[in-house]
Amino acid sequence: MMPRVKTIVVGAKEESRRTVMVSGKIVKDVLGHRVTIAAAWDWIPADIVAALSSLLRQNSFLWVEYPSPEGFSSGSFEIDYPSMSVFCYKNGEAVWHDVTLDMTAQEVI
Repeated sequence: MMPRVKTIVVGAKEESRRTVMVSGKIVKDVLGHRVTIAAAWDWIPADIVAALSSLLRQNSFLWVEYPSPEGFSSGSFEIDYPSMSVFCYKNGEAVWHDVTLDMTAQEVI
């Protein structure tokens, strides 16, 4: 369970097969789209960042619930390791500031 997110960007990237014809024309067969999520937090406790990093080392994909145009959705996502900028103490608790995560859905829709 992550703390409250500062910003979240939900989008999609196209999955397709491209072929160059003898004439030089590029033909593309669109297979579908993968949901992408970019989430940012002002700060996250250091122990949660450590637990997340451990989970990412053990699993290729994790279950994620996220807001979508249809309400809330969920699915299996590949998650990049978190990016963090500043380590400090907030009220005596070790925290990382400006934490971001990029996630890509396993499933093509």
